[in-house]
Amino acid sequence: MNDQNTTSRTCGRITGLYGDVLQGWALDPAKPDLRLVVEIYIDGSSVAFARANEFHPGVNSGDDFNGFAVQLRESWLAGGKTISARIANQEEWMEGTIQLPAPAPIDPAPAASQVWHTGGLKVSGWAFDATDPNRAVTVTVREGTHILATVTADRLHHALAYKASRHHGFEVDLPWALADGNIHTLEVHNDLGQALSGSPLTLCCWPEGVEALLRSNAESIGDEAKLELMAQVARHQELLLPKSAGFHHYSEWFEVFQKPEPLDSRVEGKCGVLIISEGHPDMDAISILSARQQRYLPHAVEVTDASDVLPGLKRLIEQGCESIVPVSSGDRLASHALDYLIPVLEDGAAWGYGDCDCDGPDGERSSPWLKPVWDIDLFIGADLFSAGAIFNSDLLKQASTSAMRDSTEQQVDWNFLLASIALMTERDALHVVHLPKIVYHRHASSPSTPADAPRCKQREFAMSWLVHSLSNGAYVEPVTGFPGLLRVRWPLPNVLPRVSIMIPTRDQVRLLRTCVEGVLGQTDYPNIEVIIIDNESSDPETLTYLAELEDRGVVILPYPFPFNYPAVNNRAAEIATGELICLLNNDIEILEDDWLKELVSQVMRPSIDVVGAKLLWANGMVQHGGVVIGINGLAAHAGNQLNTTDAGYLGLNQLSHKSSSVTGACMLMATSLYLEHRGMDEGTFPIAFNDVDLCLRIQATGRRLLWDAFSRLIHAESASRGKDITVDRRARAEREQDNFIARWTVGDSIDSAYHPAISHDYLSGPYGGLALPPKPMTVRS
Repeated sequence: MNDQNTTSRTCGRITGLYGDVLQGWALDPAKPDLRLVVEIYIDGSSVAFARANEFHPGVNSGDDFNGFAVQLRESWLAGGKTISARIANQEEWMEGTIQLPAPAPIDPAPAASQVWHTGGLKVSGWAFDATDPNRAVTVTVREGTHILATVTADRLHHALAYKASRHHGFEVDLPWALADGNIHTLEVHNDLGQALSGSPLTLCCWPEGVEALLRSNAESIGDEAKLELMAQVARHQELLLPKSAGFHHYSEWFEVFQKPEPLDSRVEGKCGVLIISEGHPDMDAISILSARQQRYLPHAVEVTDASDVLPGLKRLIEQGCESIVPVSSGDRLASHALDYLIPVLEDGAAWGYGDCDCDGPDGERSSPWLKPVWDIDLFIGADLFSAGAIFNSDLLKQASTSAMRDSTEQQVDWNFLLASIALMTERDALHVVHLPKIVYHRHASSPSTPADAPRCKQREFAMSWLVHSLSNGAYVEPVTGFPGLLRVRWPLPNVLPRVSIMIPTRDQVRLLRTCVEGVLGQTDYPNIEVIIIDNESSDPETLTYLAELEDRGVVILPYPFPFNYPAVNNRAAEIATGELICLLNNDIEILEDDWLKELVSQVMRPSIDVVGAKLLWANGMVQHGGVVIGINGLAAHAGNQLNTTDAGYLGLNQLSHKSSSVTGACMLMATSLYLEHRGMDEGTFPIAFNDVDLCLRIQATGRRLLWDAFSRLIHAESASRGKDITVDRRARAEREQDNFIARWTVGDSIDSAYHPAISHDYLSGPYGGLALPPKPMTVRS
């Protein structure tokens, strides 16, 4: 971490505690460019590390980037008496030890900010005025004297998740013109004229990526083997350091990455277009015109009333249409829609769909719906799928017959026909494919996101019929605050299965007590077994509490070995008596008494094998909204920039949906399934990625995983274990990252529950922007 031989030369000082942020500087005058690591102590116990590489003016030597700032948790400060610090691996204490409670510093904070940039067109960070912490500061980005952007730092930011006031984040969408392949140096300042920590930034971005740039210059490179080697290096670099642009740039991004390829002469088939009318002829005419302007002309076009779609379908089928593309009145098909969609049915798919966007006020492209693979749970919550869909005519005939038989009316509306198609898809395991390209344009007055849609009684009726058909007793209801979105109440079995709740712990009695008492006293589920895996606790209060719990019937399983998250859970699973097991971290706090019933109601469905909960930080920000695979080549939690009540991209923060992985902090599955896969990998992933690896191995066998938006818990992530800052922990973390990439993300693999064109970088986070460039946008299922 730091060279032991620099002890006599280094110097530093704590300059103050600004709210809950400790600041200071550390410097080796002989090597002022060396960024030292500072270890922070409260009452003699190490609590945090910080690298001294932030802006801190006034130090006599160096380049003013020898400062450090570290946020200390309020719980540490409330119970502490002194804060001290020293250079890591050295003996001498730094000056400026603070006695708690500390008076507010007289001088303003030298650093109360951080800015991040990973090479794309997005900049994010946080900034506040330490002299007035409740004020929202203004952040300005300049290139030379030219102001590129000015924003207010008043957004949620996950780096401030433990602060009482976390609304000091900001995001900047840099101008698209900067993606010109040239080097740009950007300075980021607050409204006090101070440079933000991390400024200046260097940007060199080419939207299509380095590999595409190389291939476009293949002739000048000449040597094909050399070109392939260079392309391989570029591809690996883009896996580890992906770039993105904000959704604000969708119109420019669309022009680069959604240009239609030339019409394929091999496309053939009689495809009909069905205009679903709401009784507005002028809107119908827009849709009809888009059908008539197709590069591959439709075999027939018919208009049908949305409240009774069967007559129009019948006319198309009688005219010999082999497939049918529905278009809602006022919406438009992209000019290449039919020649792109027809081939997706060639390999026996019953139906398929592409992506869609919205006509902007001035005709520009906006509000893209970049979709996952088919997901019936997501479809029940919001119809993302029918805009840009194509259906085999035989499927539509069967679905029409079934819908007519089950309808209480003498006609079938569009929503009920879709429900019938979804039911057949689920029951008969029909093949559905997704073409991740824009083929459909919603009209300008349509909702920009499903979360903005108004309540639709016809859709509620159709979805109620669908879920009742799937599971007797199931019903739907609008999501609180989002009347156009639906949630399902799935029934529980008459005899509730026994759930073994496995909680690893080492000391941390306060966390453990909050978790366990919540499970035992606040959980409305009568048939549970609690197993606490004790990983060498030594704190007397913890040991007393464990003995008390054992007297109350809790199973205490000793694990007297070095911490290994898979191993402790695997040992517990071997002795669990429950039909189901629930992995639960000891830093979980129960919010609602029905959390476990909600999870059990999901995992007992025949189509669901693993389910994970919605986890929140204590201030209401989302800590786990599902796991997305491939972020910087690894995996990341979705939703970290959101409050629990935010809609999220396409409303996903409020909708239960398929996920390739969920966190082991709260994960429920059948005990037999866990043991079938031999639990988590103790050797390859002893600390990190073990839960994700298990989920991916389960998914690879055809099982289905679900993130549940309606089982909500508080999670103080890694509160009991700490962060990977020390040298040995960081080396181990890097080793596990390499193992994960080698096993799961090397090459062009894409998370099926995600989209290849959405951001894959940590800076933007899942669903945070548009990928530069997208991953391969090929047909998938």
